[in-house]
Amino acid sequence: MDVWLLIGFVLVCVPQTTGIPIHEWISLVFIVPLVIHILLHWEWIKSVPSKFFARFSGESKFNAVWDVIFYLAMVMVTLSGFLVSEAMLPQLGIPLVIQPFWSEIHHSLGNMLMPMLGIHLALHWTWIKNMTKKMRQSNSKKANGEAAQ
Repeated sequence: MDVWLLIGFVLVCVPQTTGIPIHEWISLVFIVPLVIHILLHWEWIKSVPSKFFARFSGESKFNAVWDVIFYLAMVMVTLSGFLVSEAMLPQLGIPLVIQPFWSEIHHSLGNMLMPMLGIHLALHWTWIKNMTKKMRQSNSKKANGEAAQ
């Protein structure tokens, strides 16, 4: 799931590759895997406030703060994206006057999201490696078990 989230994120962050109409529609669809990603990690998210001051190391505190900032930036880019829609909302019959303020917010924060994702992935890299290793071992055991049958 996270791989699809990454691919969708990259596509959404580079509207020059898809054009504005596809960028806007993919952005709308992108909300689904983003919500699933948050739900899959909900237990960790819920545990952060209680652990933040008591048990988190400095690195974990930075990680938690960074994730909140990254999440808020994504929310603002998404909301401002709806407010500057050139294709999707007009296609749905929703007239819109694009305000320069929201356009600036959307483009400025949108340009920051890709580097922010890089930092997010770097902060979680050990976890990503460990989960990938566990998944490969699990798949290997399943394949070996099926081969033995």
